[in-house]
Amino acid sequence: MPRQRHEARHDDPITVVFSALVRALGRHRWADELATENAAELPVIGRSYVHRNGTVVRHGRVVECARPVSLTLYESLFDPPCRVRLRYRWRLEPLDSATLVLLDARYELNRPAYLNRKHWHAQIDAHCGRLFLALGANLADLARQGAAGVNGQRSGSSNMTVMKTTTVNGKPSFK
Repeated sequence: MPRQRHEARHDDPITVVFSALVRALGRHRWADELATENAAELPVIGRSYVHRNGTVVRHGRVVECARPVSLTLYESLFDPPCRVRLRYRWRLEPLDSATLVLLDARYELNRPAYLNRKHWHAQIDAHCGRLFLALGANLADLARQGAAGVNGQRSGSSNMTVMKTTTVNGKPSFK
Protein backbone atom coordinates (compact mmCIF):
# COMPACT_ATOMS: atom_id res chain seq x y z
CA MET A 1 0.00 0.00 0.00
CA PRO A 2 1.73 3.22 -1.14
CA ARG A 3 1.99 6.01 1.39
CA GLN A 4 2.78 9.69 1.56
CA ARG A 5 3.82 11.71 4.61
CA HIS A 6 3.39 15.45 4.88
CA GLU A 7 4.06 17.77 7.78
CA ALA A 8 3.89 21.44 8.67
CA ARG A 9 4.66 23.54 11.72
CA HIS A 10 2.37 26.34 12.89
CA ASP A 11 3.01 28.86 15.67
CA ASP A 12 -0.55 28.60 17.00
CA PRO A 13 -1.82 26.53 19.95
CA ILE A 14 -3.00 22.99 19.21
CA THR A 15 -6.70 23.80 19.79
CA VAL A 16 -6.63 26.65 17.26
CA VAL A 17 -4.82 24.48 14.69
CA PHE A 18 -7.33 21.66 15.21
CA SER A 19 -10.22 24.08 14.73
CA ALA A 20 -8.69 25.35 11.47
CA LEU A 21 -8.06 21.76 10.33
CA VAL A 22 -11.68 20.78 10.94
CA ARG A 23 -12.81 23.83 8.98
CA ALA A 24 -10.43 23.06 6.09
CA LEU A 25 -11.45 19.41 5.89
CA GLY A 26 -15.15 20.12 6.41
CA ARG A 27 -15.47 22.01 3.18
CA HIS A 28 -16.85 19.64 0.49
CA ARG A 29 -17.07 16.86 3.06
CA TRP A 30 -19.36 17.09 6.11
CA ALA A 31 -20.17 20.82 5.99
CA ASP A 32 -22.65 22.45 3.65
CA GLU A 33 -20.94 24.63 1.04
CA LEU A 34 -23.36 27.50 1.57
CA ALA A 35 -22.98 27.70 5.34
CA THR A 36 -19.32 28.30 6.14
CA GLU A 37 -20.00 28.43 9.88
CA ASN A 38 -20.97 24.72 9.68
CA ALA A 39 -17.45 23.93 8.50
CA ALA A 40 -16.16 24.52 12.03
CA GLU A 41 -18.47 21.87 13.51
CA LEU A 42 -16.75 18.77 14.76
CA PRO A 43 -17.38 15.78 12.50
CA VAL A 44 -19.43 12.92 13.87
CA ILE A 45 -17.64 9.57 13.90
CA GLY A 46 -19.20 7.31 11.27
CA ARG A 47 -20.54 10.25 9.24
CA SER A 48 -20.53 9.56 5.49
CA TYR A 49 -20.23 12.14 2.77
CA VAL A 50 -20.22 12.32 -1.03
CA HIS A 51 -18.81 15.06 -3.24
CA ARG A 52 -18.50 15.28 -7.00
CA ASN A 53 -15.75 17.30 -8.68
CA GLY A 54 -15.94 16.96 -12.45
CA THR A 55 -15.80 13.26 -13.25
CA VAL A 56 -14.34 12.25 -9.87
CA VAL A 57 -16.78 11.23 -7.13
CA ARG A 58 -15.44 11.24 -3.56
CA HIS A 59 -17.16 8.90 -1.07
CA GLY A 60 -15.87 9.10 2.46
CA ARG A 61 -16.52 8.67 6.14
CA VAL A 62 -15.08 9.94 9.39
CA VAL A 63 -13.41 7.09 11.25
CA GLU A 64 -11.76 8.83 14.19
CA CYS A 65 -11.94 12.25 15.79
CA ALA A 66 -9.88 12.46 18.97
CA ARG A 67 -9.90 16.16 19.66
CA PRO A 68 -7.61 18.00 19.49
CA VAL A 69 -4.96 15.48 18.50
CA SER A 70 -6.09 13.31 15.57
CA LEU A 71 -8.61 12.94 12.79
CA THR A 72 -8.89 9.97 10.41
CA LEU A 73 -10.88 9.82 7.17
CA TYR A 74 -11.44 6.89 4.79
CA GLU A 75 -12.25 7.95 1.24
CA SER A 76 -12.78 6.34 -2.15
CA LEU A 77 -12.27 8.25 -5.37
CA PHE A 78 -14.23 6.95 -8.34
CA ASP A 79 -13.15 8.07 -11.80
CA PRO A 80 -14.42 5.23 -14.01
CA PRO A 81 -12.78 2.81 -14.53
CA CYS A 82 -10.33 3.87 -11.78
CA ARG A 83 -10.94 3.54 -8.06
CA VAL A 84 -8.58 4.81 -5.37
CA ARG A 85 -9.08 4.01 -1.69
CA LEU A 86 -7.51 6.55 0.65
CA ARG A 87 -6.88 6.79 4.36
CA TYR A 88 -5.98 10.26 5.64
CA ARG A 89 -4.72 10.29 9.23
CA TRP A 90 -4.07 13.75 10.65
CA ARG A 91 -2.09 14.02 13.90
CA LEU A 92 -1.32 17.18 15.82
CA GLU A 93 1.57 17.24 18.24
CA PRO A 94 2.20 20.13 20.62
CA LEU A 95 5.67 21.61 20.62
CA ASP A 96 7.12 24.18 23.04
CA SER A 97 5.62 27.20 21.32
CA ALA A 98 4.06 25.71 18.20
CA THR A 99 2.07 22.79 16.80
CA LEU A 100 3.33 20.12 14.43
CA VAL A 101 0.75 18.83 11.92
CA LEU A 102 1.43 15.39 10.46
CA LEU A 103 -0.54 13.82 7.61
CA ASP A 104 -0.18 10.15 6.75
CA ALA A 105 -1.93 9.43 3.43
CA ARG A 106 -2.16 5.78 2.40
CA TYR A 107 -3.86 4.65 -0.76
CA GLU A 108 -4.78 1.54 -2.68
CA LEU A 109 -5.32 1.46 -6.44
CA ASN A 110 -7.46 -0.93 -8.49
CA ARG A 111 -6.00 -2.35 -11.72
CA PRO A 112 -6.92 0.48 -14.11
CA ALA A 113 -5.67 3.07 -11.60
CA TYR A 114 -2.47 1.09 -11.02
CA LEU A 115 -1.64 1.41 -14.71
CA ASN A 116 -1.69 5.17 -14.17
CA ARG A 117 -0.12 5.16 -10.68
CA LYS A 118 2.23 8.10 -11.28
CA HIS A 119 -0.76 10.29 -12.11
CA TRP A 120 -2.64 9.23 -8.96
CA HIS A 121 0.45 9.67 -6.78
CA ALA A 122 0.86 13.21 -8.11
CA GLN A 123 -2.87 13.95 -7.68
CA ILE A 124 -2.87 12.77 -4.05
CA ASP A 125 0.30 14.74 -3.33
CA ALA A 126 -1.22 17.88 -4.86
CA HIS A 127 -4.46 17.39 -2.89
CA CYS A 128 -2.52 17.08 0.37
CA GLY A 129 -0.63 20.26 -0.50
CA ARG A 130 -3.92 22.09 -1.12
CA LEU A 131 -5.24 20.87 2.24
CA PHE A 132 -2.18 22.32 3.99
CA LEU A 133 -2.66 25.62 2.14
CA ALA A 134 -6.33 25.69 3.23
CA LEU A 135 -5.22 24.96 6.80
CA GLY A 136 -2.85 27.94 6.68
CA ALA A 137 -5.57 30.19 5.24
CA ASN A 138 -8.03 29.12 7.94
CA LEU A 139 -5.43 29.79 10.64
CA ALA A 140 -4.99 33.29 9.24
CA ASP A 141 -8.79 33.80 9.26
CA LEU A 142 -9.07 32.58 12.85
CA ALA A 143 -6.22 34.90 13.89
CA ARG A 144 -8.03 37.87 12.30
CA GLN A 145 -11.27 36.93 14.03
CA GLY A 146 -9.55 36.24 17.33
CA ALA A 147 -11.48 32.99 17.70
CA ALA A 148 -10.66 30.33 20.25
CA GLY A 149 -10.02 26.77 19.20
CA VAL A 150 -12.30 23.78 19.48
CA ASN A 151 -11.20 21.45 22.24
CA GLY A 152 -14.40 19.53 22.82
CA GLN A 153 -15.12 21.02 26.22
CA ARG A 154 -17.75 23.59 27.05
CA SER A 155 -16.61 26.58 29.04
CA GLY A 156 -19.75 27.13 31.05
CA SER A 157 -23.49 27.37 30.90
CA SER A 158 -25.56 30.44 30.16
CA ASN A 159 -28.36 29.43 32.50
CA MET A 160 -26.33 29.06 35.69
CA THR A 161 -26.54 31.75 38.37
CA VAL A 162 -25.02 32.01 41.79
CA MET A 163 -27.14 33.41 44.63
CA LYS A 164 -26.71 33.66 48.35
CA THR A 165 -29.34 31.61 50.14
CA THR A 166 -30.07 30.77 53.72
CA THR A 167 -32.56 28.26 55.00
CA VAL A 168 -35.15 29.31 57.58
CA ASN A 169 -37.61 26.64 58.74
CA GLY A 170 -36.79 24.48 55.67
CA LYS A 171 -37.64 27.25 53.21
CA PRO A 172 -34.88 29.05 51.32
CA SER A 173 -34.71 32.80 51.55
CA PHE A 174 -32.68 34.73 49.00
CA LYS A 175 -30.45 37.64 49.97
